[in-house]
Amino acid sequence: MTGAPPSFRPEELPDLRQLADLEPLSTGDLIDRAVHIYRRNFIPLLALAALPVVVSCVGTLLVAYAATGLRESDATLPAIIIGMSAGYFLTYLISPLLLMLITGGLTRAVADFTMLDAPIRLRRVWQMASGRIWSLLGAQVTGYLLFWLALSGLALVWLIIFWVVFLAALFSFSYLPSVLASGLLTLLLAILAALGFVGYCAAAAQIALIPSVVMIEGRQIWDSVVRALQLARGAIWRVAQITLFDLAIASSVISAIGMPLVIYALLNGDFDELTRAPMWFILAFSVADQLGKLVTLPMSTIAYCLLYFDMRVRREGYDVELLSARLASAASAPRRGDASESPRPVPPAISSPSGTAAVS
Repeated sequence: MTGAPPSFRPEELPDLRQLADLEPLSTGDLIDRAVHIYRRNFIPLLALAALPVVVSCVGTLLVAYAATGLRESDATLPAIIIGMSAGYFLTYLISPLLLMLITGGLTRAVADFTMLDAPIRLRRVWQMASGRIWSLLGAQVTGYLLFWLALSGLALVWLIIFWVVFLAALFSFSYLPSVLASGLLTLLLAILAALGFVGYCAAAAQIALIPSVVMIEGRQIWDSVVRALQLARGAIWRVAQITLFDLAIASSVISAIGMPLVIYALLNGDFDELTRAPMWFILAFSVADQLGKLVTLPMSTIAYCLLYFDMRVRREGYDVELLSARLASAASAPRRGDASESPRPVPPAISSPSGTAAVS
């Protein structure tokens, strides 16, 4: 690293103070820094996450109402089919596409905020996402297909292990006291649940860095997937900790909204029929679930963007590369008072969506 790489421009390089923050981080420090960024940009981040979440919420409510409310009101079959089709279309097609675009644009905006102190704005996020829309959508769709394929294989293995353990536990009831056998069965089921969660995180880790690779490095579809797989090696436990943190936040939001609803429904006698929940309760819990996603979406996006930088610092000496580029840029800048120096307009601090900001 004897000079600035060609892909770097002086206005795209972080200053020395920001370079000092590029250091290997523990998962706790990474989450703490993500929370700090979230707090400083809470309103714009929440506004950005609201669009796909609101669309998903509307679709979920349509499906729930068509499946229960319309049937209870003796609506015609075409009305039920139209309601459910519209709900599934919004929930499983429009909302995921918006989520991919928002995640990609937000990842780039968070990277520019972290490295260049560029403010996070809705318009800028959309400009970033639209500048690489096809690569962004293509890479994430490819990644999700690989994710579900891997998850299906892991689920099949998990089911085989589950039935072997379950049958072995039932067989042990003939030789062990019932209390000891029940405790052993509970322990084995808990271990299987933990293994299932780790398997899920192992699959999720492989696609978690795809938006960062596409939006920060500017790679194409398959190249982005391969690059994300390379960077994700050894990140499974860190992804598991980030996932647990997100689950804790989402559970807190859902519980804060859902528990008063449960208490009200129980006191009001709405659960007299244990096999059937009232319509208003189903809709309210759907809204609570979507609010949990609304709060955690920006947090997970920030955390994975920081994880991307951290993996590059650990494996590629990214901080040293940027420092070398910054020093080379400063050394090649004309000195003050040089007679040959002519006034030049100050370049913008942020590059276009097709460029690279603080990347190689």
